Amino acid sequence: MKTPRLTHPVSGALALAIVGCALALAACGSSSNKPTSSSTGSSAATTSTTSPTTPTTPTTTATAGGANVVSASREGVTATLHAHTHHPVVERAWPISFLVTRSGRPAHASVMYEYLFDGQVVAHRSHYSFDGSFADVFRWPASAVGYSLTFRAVIVAGGVTLDLDYPVQVVR
Repeated sequence: MKTPRLTHPVSGALALAIVGCALALAACGSSSNKPTSSSTGSSAATTSTTSPTTPTTPTTTATAGGANVVSASREGVTATLHAHTHHPVVERAWPISFLVTRSGRPAHASVMYEYLFDGQVVAHRSHYSFDGSFADVFRWPASAVGYSLTFRAVIVAGGVTLDLDYPVQVVR
């Protein structure tokens, strides 16, 4: 008896590569800060399959108006990510914002975005520095539709690294 042959034995890896390439090519729409903040940024994209950050356990809470908040704290540094939906619409503005404090005061920090598929980092995107708060707008590519992804904001402040993981499923 013949053993059945898989016609697409690397379909999972192929899907991972497609999502990674699409996210690496997708551009953040714009960034802005509140008047008391400053930022510098670059849009150089790289891909990787490992995360250089120290894991943290973020907490997720829903707030009034349907916004979602993810926070993490360690060694006196607290970072918070605000986003409005776990189901961003393809090619439409998906605003996100961050607040980073050390001992309750605005902290100088940086943020880098990572995109995870099936628990693996498939792309790194953007790097911004700011003081206290930062806002950005991202537009998800059509190639991300249908995948369960995690948007990770890697926050670094005063030598402390915090990962803020936010699950998303892009829709049309």
